[in-house]
Amino acid sequence: MRINPNAAVVAQHLRGELGLSNAQIAGVLGNFSQESGLNSRINEGGAIGAPRGRGGYGLAQWTGERQANLVSFAKQRKMDPGDPVLQSQFLVSELQGPEKAALQSLRKAVSPEQSTLVFERDFERPGKPNSANRLKQARALYGQLEQTQASKAPPGANQATPSVNETLSAALGFQLNPLVQTPESILSAANYVDKAKQQILEQLFIPESIPGLDLPGVPGLFVST
Repeated sequence: MRINPNAAVVAQHLRGELGLSNAQIAGVLGNFSQESGLNSRINEGGAIGAPRGRGGYGLAQWTGERQANLVSFAKQRKMDPGDPVLQSQFLVSELQGPEKAALQSLRKAVSPEQSTLVFERDFERPGKPNSANRLKQARALYGQLEQTQASKAPPGANQATPSVNETLSAALGFQLNPLVQTPESILSAANYVDKAKQQILEQLFIPESIPGLDLPGVPGLFVST
């Protein structure tokens, strides 16, 4: 399922300008879903259009002085106060200014649910929270954010990091027996690779010593030419 376009705009600003994680962003968006249905032009009560100056307006349902600040912010930039980009910019300015305490709390949150409750308490401060729906929406949006980000990753970016066994096997040219692997045997193999590398480098810089490499236990592994 594709993420709501307005949610994507907010996420882009929160990630790019504040460095928030997907879990933290989802907490913000879960609150906005409850407040406005992610409609940046909605007034409290359902009327769509310009801010009316009473009740809430926009993604966060800014009210009173905060709504007036939103309108002033838009005028300064010669933008529509209902523009989701403008509202995302205003959100960032609030979190870096008068609502910085909310940002500090949000940065400590590690899950969509924790982020939702922190943002509800410190930024939205609603009269009727309906926290259950905020939490539900945040969890769903978190999944969409993760899926969207994964789909934009370059090929191979999500591949697992090679294990020690895989790395050493690639260097040695043969598989290590998984049944006899111990920390000591893995360390021994790593030391073996280091010694081989050292002797190869010595051969590169001392041509007259080409009689062969002295690798114990592997006679004939390297043959002089």
